[in-house]
Amino acid sequence: MPPYLKSSLLEEIPYLQHGFFTRAGGESSGFYESLNTGFEKGDDPEAVYENRRRICKIFDLTPEDLGLVRQEHTDVVYEITKPFLREATPVGDALITTTPNLLIGVQTADCVPILLADKTKPLVAAVHSGWRGAVGGVIEKTVQAMIDKGSKAENIVAALGPCIWQESYEVSQEFYDNLKGNEQFFTPAKRPNHYQFDLPGYVISRLEKIGVSKVAPSLANTFADEENFFSFRRKTLTNANGFGNQISVICIKQVS
Repeated sequence: MPPYLKSSLLEEIPYLQHGFFTRAGGESSGFYESLNTGFEKGDDPEAVYENRRRICKIFDLTPEDLGLVRQEHTDVVYEITKPFLREATPVGDALITTTPNLLIGVQTADCVPILLADKTKPLVAAVHSGWRGAVGGVIEKTVQAMIDKGSKAENIVAALGPCIWQESYEVSQEFYDNLKGNEQFFTPAKRPNHYQFDLPGYVISRLEKIGVSKVAPSLANTFADEENFFSFRRKTLTNANGFGNQISVICIKQVS
């Protein structure tokens, strides 16, 4: 069984199951070793399907029960009752559902995976948030979509999964200038005119500003832990020819 991490905040909610998966426990090899879940990365499709099967089996589901979107750092949120067909998966970066036994998820390799749930009713969401998505409002739009389904911000619990942490995320002066008014999320880097950016801290601040006060911090630094996590930045700095995606998922249990 592939190993995965859990949030203690989400574990307190009896109607749901969730998991932040690592890169371990899969069939993929090479740059994608071993639990790569992204078909579009150049990996063997049969290995990717097997990786997804192993993940879904943990929740007594199949890959045909897994809902994903084609992530492109947008602010697009979908409410779904069944997964999209793989060949017709739309562009978006967040999903919400009230449907039992539908596993929704996001794939990441440094960006922040956010799993959300209403602690009073079966309603869950999964968000892919890099800095572009966060600035663009994907977090706020997802929470608003949950509110539109009858939730209240004070009843929503959020958990951040493994992502790149501040000590590993050096950014340019231009990046810093583009986020004016957010100086508290930057510290000077060793290189002149460069900064270390606190992406998970920035994400948490945006959640808190819209009333989501119960937020679990990121569980691990993807860049620093090569054994357990894929990292796009690590791939870039090492000039590797490929990299995979880990996945974070959440599901409403079937109510008997």
